[in-house]
Amino acid sequence: MKRPAICFFVWVAIVGWAATGHAKKGGGKAAAPAAAADQPADSSAGGGDSGDQKAAPADDAKPAAGGKAGGAAAAPSESLEAEEGQPAKVEEDIGGGPKVVRPSSTLSWSDIVVVPRKRFLKGGRFEFQPFTGMSVNDSLIRHYVFGADLNFYLTDVFWIGVQGQYFLKQLTNQEELVGLEYNRAPTLNKYLYGGSLNFGYVPLYGKFALFNRSIMHWEMWASAGVGVTITKVIPRDPANDSLAFQNTDLTPNVGIGSRFFLFDWLTVNFALRDYIVPDKFEPINDGAAAGITTADQAKANAHSALVNNLMFYVGAGIYLPTKFQYKTPR
Repeated sequence: MKRPAICFFVWVAIVGWAATGHAKKGGGKAAAPAAAADQPADSSAGGGDSGDQKAAPADDAKPAAGGKAGGAAAAPSESLEAEEGQPAKVEEDIGGGPKVVRPSSTLSWSDIVVVPRKRFLKGGRFEFQPFTGMSVNDSLIRHYVFGADLNFYLTDVFWIGVQGQYFLKQLTNQEELVGLEYNRAPTLNKYLYGGSLNFGYVPLYGKFALFNRSIMHWEMWASAGVGVTITKVIPRDPANDSLAFQNTDLTPNVGIGSRFFLFDWLTVNFALRDYIVPDKFEPINDGAAAGITTADQAKANAHSALVNNLMFYVGAGIYLPTKFQYKTPR
């Protein structure tokens, strides 16, 4: 009696497992309600046609199951049209499953910027730049300069401007040592003031991280121009000060520099500029011994030399108007 009971329970377990697997495939759960609707309540008692009645609803249930699957597959296409003008967000299952397309309500194409705009625009603006600096290539005499630039930017990279300078001279220790060691007095001129007309171009523009806290924008420029420089002879013998004369020298110049942008209207500027001065110096022979009695005679007998006055500047650029507006879309 125990053996038939055990066999019965094993058979029931196998049938139940098979029915569960069929239901997971989509046929079991959809077929059961259809069979219950078409078959009378007492049809479970058996009959030759009961198997056919149960099989028919199973076939009819396939479109329903297919319709359900189709509805699931249509969900991604519906999400693509959820909101007009909003880009869709595509996500792929980590396990390699199908891609799921979900609408995004926070991003738009206008938020994607491939190349950021420049931090600072100069075209059509004036720059007023006070500066100070010193000469760096003469070991006998040093000149300190105070001046200002007034530039107008034709475009963002081209400008035209004027510059004015005022010089203060300082004799170095080397000038004294030359007289003590060689028993000679050096021939020197001092710069008084000058001015020039300059043209500039910006070939490089960039940015860098400042202490990983902010972005500093900068540019490098090159400039060339022509102007005049007023110089005066420093007599080797202080007693011949009445023979000192002035020169008005046509002075071309070239320079390079950089700007660092702090605000929409303020920059910090550094420059290295070479002023090429065709200057005239005190006559080589002593003026009194040569019979020179006036400054004009001394200038007529003066000897000429081409001098490179290399100056290093530090300045601050103030831009007017203080605001600018972008004319192109982002």
